[in-house]
Amino acid sequence: MPRARKRTLPRPASAAPPPAPVPEPPRPVGVVDMGASSLRLVVAEFPSAGNRPTTLEEASRAVLLGKDTFTSGRIGAATMESALKALEGFRRIMDGYGVVRYRAVATSALREAANRDNFLDRVRLRTGMEVEIIDGAEENRLTYMAVREALRGHEAMASGSALLVEVGGGSADISFLRDGQPVFSGTYALGSIRLRQSLASWHGSHEQRMRLLRRQVQNVVDDIRREMPLREARQVIALGGDVRFVAARLLGAPPGRTSVAELPRDQFLAFCESILPEDVEQLGEHFHLALTEAETLTPALLALRELLNETPAERLIIPDASLRLGLLLDLAGTEEGPGFEEFGCQVRASAEALGEKYRYDAAHGRHVAHLATRLFDELRPEHGLASRDRLLLEVAALLHDVGIFIDLRGHHKHSQYILSGSQIFGLSRDDMAVISNVARYHRRALPARSHPFYVSLEREMRLVVDKTAAILRAANALDADHLQKVKDFKLVREPEAWALQVEAAGDLTMERLAFAARTDLFAEVFGRRLIFREAPAAP
Repeated sequence: MPRARKRTLPRPASAAPPPAPVPEPPRPVGVVDMGASSLRLVVAEFPSAGNRPTTLEEASRAVLLGKDTFTSGRIGAATMESALKALEGFRRIMDGYGVVRYRAVATSALREAANRDNFLDRVRLRTGMEVEIIDGAEENRLTYMAVREALRGHEAMASGSALLVEVGGGSADISFLRDGQPVFSGTYALGSIRLRQSLASWHGSHEQRMRLLRRQVQNVVDDIRREMPLREARQVIALGGDVRFVAARLLGAPPGRTSVAELPRDQFLAFCESILPEDVEQLGEHFHLALTEAETLTPALLALRELLNETPAERLIIPDASLRLGLLLDLAGTEEGPGFEEFGCQVRASAEALGEKYRYDAAHGRHVAHLATRLFDELRPEHGLASRDRLLLEVAALLHDVGIFIDLRGHHKHSQYILSGSQIFGLSRDDMAVISNVARYHRRALPARSHPFYVSLEREMRLVVDKTAAILRAANALDADHLQKVKDFKLVREPEAWALQVEAAGDLTMERLAFAARTDLFAEVFGRRLIFREAPAAP
């Protein structure tokens, strides 16, 4: 009996194809900024990839965390309770929007509080929110991200040099930009609440208080001048609520989301001079400001005025940018994508500027960095480190010889000292601790428990130091003559050892000897001897 054929009924001509799946609407995200004078929340969404976030709701509460910290070193019970109530309200707002991704950060007021851990534990128990205490380097990075977005296409970010300044309640975050790239950055004790609290016990006249305040500001600016080429800054980009208030007062409107306020230098300086005779109560009455706003106005503007006077800039550029915008943009990025590549470029530019300050051998540093990252990539299956660790190795390789600025003898130890106390844009204190230790071990002794800088690191950080220092020692040996003779190499895995098959031009005697002496840490860390082998000459 023949097998029946399966028949398919034809689709009616009028039948429509199945509907395409409807994309899910973007999920809102939230950021919380716990500053020295207030707590702020922004709930936003990203309509499409690459676009600026759309704000759905903003909230702020005046909580003077900094007044407690900068006076007694601790967050008081009443202030703590006010902060917890504000954060509970922020949590309800985020829950109302269905926020599942958020980032909550705290800056200098909590960074310096002796009881910060107890406070953050209470935040977690009361609100379920995990708060991250970020350092000055992270503040600078996030602020720069916000400014770059707000000033996209603006001449201040296109060419020349610019000074980026945000005077907050606890500190001032300052970056020096060259052609839009940050090359110097730092966090300084110029916060408006910090400055105000430092004179809290002064009982002299208002005029004397202002003289003392200005002297304090000038002392810090003197330190900044030694670290940054302020005289080269043709533009000054200013952030913060106090300078936004001045822009709104003098120009009629604050900077908007699609515009940038530009305040002439002379007009700003004249306004600063006009408010100096007024105390906090008079400022509040004159400008209809809350007491918390009036308290920060004069110190913040004095700090900005002194910095502006160090530059030839003819105006203040005031964009609609803040740490919160930077946090939102950071939430939209990924560590491994184009954003991380751009971040790496910014870190390298800042690291090279630091090297120039200590008159480093740039050609040697760049070549060793190239060889070290090449070897890092060849060894990915063996070390299991991340892209950020690769960047830290690159910076350590670039700057491993800066200690020669102090003395050639023992310069590896001088390099550690210099780097441990330096700031590189976007890199945290933990990052710099790793970098300084890796640079210290580029020659001579291996990492040891008797070395205090090394043993003070957490276990995971010590492992990163061990692996990357082993790679740096080998890469540095390949340029022992500082003549960049090694052009490339290939890692050949053999049963008894691994061979680095080197392509080079010129006599490699120094490189061969140095390689034999400096691959001891490599054998200890990776369990394989690494041998030097010249590639056969091309026929």
